[in-house]
Amino acid sequence: MFRFKTVSSILFSVAAILVFFVFILHILAPSYQSPNNIVTHSSKRLNRIHFPRLGWVKDKTTSVFIPAESSRQMTEPLINCRENLVTIEQYRSRSVVRGVIVRFPSLKSDYYFVQFRWFYRSWIESEMFTLDRWRTDIIIIIDDKFPNTIRKLLEHLDCHIENQRVSRRQISRCILINHKLFSQQSKTQQQFYIDKYSIFNRVNELDDNIDRLFSIYDYINQLNKTQTNFYDFLMITTMNTFLTTQFGKYIPIKCSFLLGTAPDYSTFYGKSNQISQFIHILLYTLKESNGTQRNLSIDFSSTIEKLKTKFLFLEGQVDISCDSKKTTYRTSIYHLKCYAHSTSLFSERMFREKAYDGYEKEPFNIYIAREYATLMALQSKVMSLDDLHILAVNVTRREVYT
Repeated sequence: MFRFKTVSSILFSVAAILVFFVFILHILAPSYQSPNNIVTHSSKRLNRIHFPRLGWVKDKTTSVFIPAESSRQMTEPLINCRENLVTIEQYRSRSVVRGVIVRFPSLKSDYYFVQFRWFYRSWIESEMFTLDRWRTDIIIIIDDKFPNTIRKLLEHLDCHIENQRVSRRQISRCILINHKLFSQQSKTQQQFYIDKYSIFNRVNELDDNIDRLFSIYDYINQLNKTQTNFYDFLMITTMNTFLTTQFGKYIPIKCSFLLGTAPDYSTFYGKSNQISQFIHILLYTLKESNGTQRNLSIDFSSTIEKLKTKFLFLEGQVDISCDSKKTTYRTSIYHLKCYAHSTSLFSERMFREKAYDGYEKEPFNIYIAREYATLMALQSKVMSLDDLHILAVNVTRREVYT
């Protein structure tokens, strides 16, 4: 009996000591601060904020802290945001209209249509996770030389010129925009932009990258002139991409402006007026090459330098490689991009060589970047255009809010 009581006393003492140590550790444990709270501090305190690779960030959609999967650099604006105090939670109860703008090249259109199909399929998936009051349009810019055969395929997916938005309440849609290349525009139209960007006068034709920017800027200008710009936020990107499920419920707030991977920065995402200003500065800071031909090049670094006091530039959230092992669940990954050099899951080159054929029924995890990209690409390939269209109709047909 004595031994039993002694053992019991020892066990009770050990338990009490463990409880005491747990209490002490709880008091001494560090607290982690949300990036949303950090960026609202005065610029006198910090000019640059770095999230270490092994640090922690707060998920924008929950109150849970998660490991940061990549280092991100932010430059705090020196001016106050007009909507600095509006939170993502408040935006979720509002009407929000977004546009994702891509330019569909006329050359090699058959090649690009493969990319468009998976881009279109990922748009549908992101719409499954969006909010009832939010709308996201695909806006496809084509030119006069665009082949009629591919245009008919786009129209089969209900992508039409007539789909242009006339109300904020209309469902998400796919819109075609017919745009003239700079060299095809009238002398009066050309002169308007030459007066604005004198460097245009030194070349007969713009190269494809610059003409892409020009066509997007011209389209936004036309929207503003007619006062029918319903878009609160715009994303400019290319078609070798996948929108993620997280994109469906995220918008940049507090002057944040998302940039893709340097040096080409082919994707950027922000408020409509920010996008217009960003492209304007890009065109304004075009540089002439030193070669024998009069070619122009885009100077992203100068543009970012000019705007860093107004925009909160963020990198590492869009243009994440589509063969990445990163997770997209409760993280700040909104956009995946396929690069030509990729040779692992997911690889566009291997996809075109039919290396993934027969794997469309595999149980891919949509919250892992490379598996999500693989699933979207495979489904876009095995589904008919009719099936893709029906899926889009069923997903975007959300209740019209009051």
